Formats: sequence, C-alpha cells, structure tokens
Amino acid sequence: MSVDQTSDPLSGLTAKYRIALLGAESSGKTTLAAALTAALRDRGYNAGMVPEYLRMWCEQNSRLPEFDDQDEILEGQLALEDAASTQFDVLVCDPAAITTGFYSLEYFGTDRHLEPKLLNRYDQVFLCDIDFPWQPDPLRDSENVRERMHTSIVAYLTQAASVNGTKIPLLSQTTPQRLALALSLLTLPGTKAWQPLPLIDST
Repeated sequence: MSVDQTSDPLSGLTAKYRIALLGAESSGKTTLAAALTAALRDRGYNAGMVPEYLRMWCEQNSRLPEFDDQDEILEGQLALEDAASTQFDVLVCDPAAITTGFYSLEYFGTDRHLEPKLLNRYDQVFLCDIDFPWQPDPLRDSENVRERMHTSIVAYLTQAASVNGTKIPLLSQTTPQRLALALSLLTLPGTKAWQPLPLIDST
C-alpha cells in the first residue's frame, strides 16, 4: 500500500460522501463551508468545496435571475457538484441544491423546484441559523427576506421530517461552535462518529 493510500481514509472507496449546507442568505454558509472543508482536509480526507452557482451566474450575466432562469441555475448547481465528485471523495456543498427552490418560492411564488430528491442526494445536510446580524451584499436582498426564507426552510424541513423521520441539525452561534457541532455529527465511510472538538470562544 502506498503512502498516499494510507494517508487518505477514503482511499479505495468508490462512494462519494456529500455534505450540504442549507440556509437563507447571510446565514454563514460559505464561511462554515470553507472551515469544514479545511477541517476535513486536516484530518486526511480528500475534501473539496462546491461553490454557489447562483452567485457565479449573476456575476456572469450582470443581473439577478428571472423565473425562466431558475432551471438553468439548478442544473448548474448540480453540474458543479457532479464535476467536483470526480476530483474529491468528500464534497462540502455551499449551498444544498434545493436552495434554488426556496428562492423560487420567495421571489416567484412557486414550489416547482422544491423536490425532496434534491435533499436525498446528500449524505448529511446542515441548516445554518440566522442568529447574527445580517451582512449586506450586492446580491443579497434584505434582513426581512432572510427571515422569511429561514421560516420557509424550517417549515419545509419540519414537514419533510414528519414524512421520512429524518431531522436536519440546526447549526447556531459562532463559526467555531457550528464547526464543532457539524464535525461531531458526521459519520464518514470507514470511520466512527467524530469526537466533538472543544468549543472555541470567539470573543
């Protein structure tokens, strides 16, 4: 066995492990995704972060999407994930692809893209809380929209849990605290459950 094989806990496994972050705008998804990807790499996993296709699309087209663009955005997000799965054993997806559905619901009043299979494609999904001040961004709307979308996501996940019995963990407080909880809940192939990391006070 080569040195590379011994240093990679998933070496030789064909299955990919997909982690997705779900949450409204300005809920800390990207910050946490970067921290989680780095933590997994530090532990020897071939982990990669999948970026948000919506942001890429808006920058490329110099505008916000209309409803007719939503299918393209969803397909683009899924394509980014599938491309990354050929390079990495563990994916940290920022965000979960079903996020397109919550944007469709908020801005266009339709649940067309809220398909359960868009959650089932992941091995672990985390919901990011909105328990910190809203951060403005040229592609973000407002704190009120963040609150409404968070409420919509929680309602959808509550209903989904009543159907399939699977509850998605809510990650709150500081990034180090969110990271510690996320790591403690992960069970990657070939490993036992993570041991919780000590919570770090960011103050």
